[in-house]
Amino acid sequence: MVTIQGYALSGGGRGIERVDVSIDGGKTWLEAKRYQKQRGDLYSSDTDNDCEKWAWVLWEITVQIYPPVDIIAKAVDSSANTQPEKVKSIWNLRGVLNNSWHCVQVQAENAKDALRNL
Repeated sequence: MVTIQGYALSGGGRGIERVDVSIDGGKTWLEAKRYQKQRGDLYSSDTDNDCEKWAWVLWEITVQIYPPVDIIAKAVDSSANTQPEKVKSIWNLRGVLNNSWHCVQVQAENAKDALRNL
Protein backbone atom coordinates (compact mmCIF):
# COMPACT_ATOMS: atom_id res chain seq x y z
CA MET A 1 0.00 0.00 0.00
CA VAL A 2 1.26 3.48 -0.86
CA THR A 3 -0.18 6.91 -0.15
CA ILE A 4 -0.03 9.27 -3.12
CA GLN A 5 -0.36 12.99 -2.36
CA GLY A 6 -0.34 16.22 -4.29
CA TYR A 7 -2.06 19.53 -4.89
CA ALA A 8 -4.35 20.90 -7.58
CA LEU A 9 -5.44 24.39 -8.53
CA SER A 10 -7.49 26.09 -11.19
CA GLY A 11 -7.66 29.62 -12.52
CA GLY A 12 -10.49 32.07 -12.90
CA GLY A 13 -11.96 31.45 -9.46
CA ARG A 14 -13.02 27.93 -10.31
CA GLY A 15 -12.84 25.25 -7.64
CA ILE A 16 -11.40 21.78 -8.04
CA GLU A 17 -14.28 19.39 -8.58
CA ARG A 18 -12.22 16.21 -8.30
CA VAL A 19 -8.75 14.73 -8.65
CA ASP A 20 -8.45 11.42 -10.48
CA VAL A 21 -5.54 9.02 -10.01
CA SER A 22 -4.73 6.02 -12.18
CA ILE A 23 -2.37 3.22 -11.18
CA ASP A 24 -2.62 1.41 -14.51
CA GLY A 25 -1.41 4.06 -16.96
CA GLY A 26 -4.79 5.75 -17.46
CA LYS A 27 -6.98 2.71 -18.16
CA THR A 28 -9.03 3.14 -14.97
CA TRP A 29 -9.35 6.04 -12.53
CA LEU A 30 -9.88 6.41 -8.78
CA GLU A 31 -11.07 9.61 -7.10
CA ALA A 32 -8.72 11.05 -4.47
CA LYS A 33 -9.87 12.75 -1.25
CA ARG A 34 -9.51 16.54 -1.38
CA TYR A 35 -8.58 18.72 1.57
CA GLN A 36 -8.45 22.46 2.19
CA LYS A 37 -6.64 24.29 4.99
CA GLN A 38 -5.84 21.81 7.75
CA ARG A 39 -5.65 18.10 7.05
CA GLY A 40 -9.04 16.59 7.77
CA ASP A 41 -11.17 19.48 6.49
CA LEU A 42 -12.77 17.99 3.40
CA TYR A 43 -12.77 20.37 0.45
CA SER A 44 -15.86 21.31 -1.52
CA SER A 45 -15.82 23.49 -4.62
CA ASP A 46 -19.40 24.54 -3.77
CA THR A 47 -18.59 26.39 -0.54
CA ASP A 48 -19.56 30.03 -0.09
CA ASN A 49 -15.97 30.99 0.69
CA ASP A 50 -14.73 31.90 -2.80
CA CYS A 51 -11.22 32.77 -1.62
CA GLU A 52 -10.48 29.06 -1.22
CA LYS A 53 -11.01 28.62 -4.94
CA TRP A 54 -7.83 30.59 -5.60
CA ALA A 55 -5.69 28.31 -3.41
CA TRP A 56 -4.08 24.90 -3.65
CA VAL A 57 -6.36 21.97 -2.96
CA LEU A 58 -4.46 19.17 -1.27
CA TRP A 59 -5.35 15.62 -2.21
CA GLU A 60 -4.37 12.09 -1.31
CA ILE A 61 -5.25 8.50 -2.02
CA THR A 62 -3.98 5.22 -0.61
CA VAL A 63 -3.75 2.37 -3.09
CA GLN A 64 -2.06 -0.95 -3.50
CA ILE A 65 0.39 -1.08 -6.38
CA TYR A 66 2.25 -3.88 -8.09
CA PRO A 67 5.28 -2.48 -9.95
CA PRO A 68 5.99 -1.76 -12.66
CA VAL A 69 3.17 0.80 -12.83
CA ASP A 70 2.53 4.24 -14.24
CA ILE A 71 0.81 6.44 -11.64
CA ILE A 72 -1.07 9.34 -13.26
CA ALA A 73 -2.88 12.26 -11.63
CA LYS A 74 -5.23 14.78 -13.25
CA ALA A 75 -7.64 17.38 -11.90
CA VAL A 76 -11.07 18.57 -13.06
CA ASP A 77 -12.40 22.00 -12.09
CA SER A 78 -15.95 23.20 -11.45
CA SER A 79 -16.35 24.22 -15.13
CA ALA A 80 -15.46 20.65 -16.23
CA ASN A 81 -12.04 21.78 -17.50
CA THR A 82 -9.45 19.04 -17.25
CA GLN A 83 -5.75 18.89 -17.84
CA PRO A 84 -4.52 17.84 -21.28
CA GLU A 85 -3.16 14.31 -21.47
CA LYS A 86 0.18 15.14 -23.13
CA VAL A 87 2.45 18.17 -23.08
CA LYS A 88 2.76 17.89 -26.87
CA SER A 89 -0.66 19.53 -27.40
CA ILE A 90 0.29 22.61 -25.32
CA TRP A 91 4.01 22.82 -26.06
CA ASN A 92 5.53 26.28 -26.45
CA LEU A 93 9.06 27.56 -26.94
CA ARG A 94 9.57 28.73 -23.36
CA GLY A 95 7.85 25.71 -21.79
CA VAL A 96 5.48 27.78 -19.67
CA LEU A 97 2.03 26.70 -18.50
CA ASN A 98 2.75 22.99 -18.73
CA ASN A 99 -0.26 21.56 -16.93
CA SER A 100 -0.52 18.16 -18.59
CA TRP A 101 -1.23 14.94 -16.68
CA HIS A 102 1.47 14.15 -14.16
CA CYS A 103 2.89 10.64 -14.58
CA VAL A 104 5.35 8.79 -12.36
CA GLN A 105 6.78 5.47 -13.45
CA VAL A 106 7.40 3.03 -10.60
CA GLN A 107 9.68 0.13 -11.40
CA ALA A 108 11.20 -2.52 -9.16
CA GLU A 109 12.86 -5.88 -9.47
CA ASN A 110 10.46 -7.27 -6.86
CA ALA A 111 7.82 -6.06 -4.40
CA LYS A 112 10.32 -5.61 -1.53
CA ASP A 113 12.42 -3.26 -3.69
CA ALA A 114 9.29 -1.29 -4.63
CA LEU A 115 8.27 -0.69 -1.02
CA ARG A 116 11.80 0.19 0.06
CA ASN A 117 12.18 2.81 -2.71
CA LEU A 118 8.83 4.61 -2.26
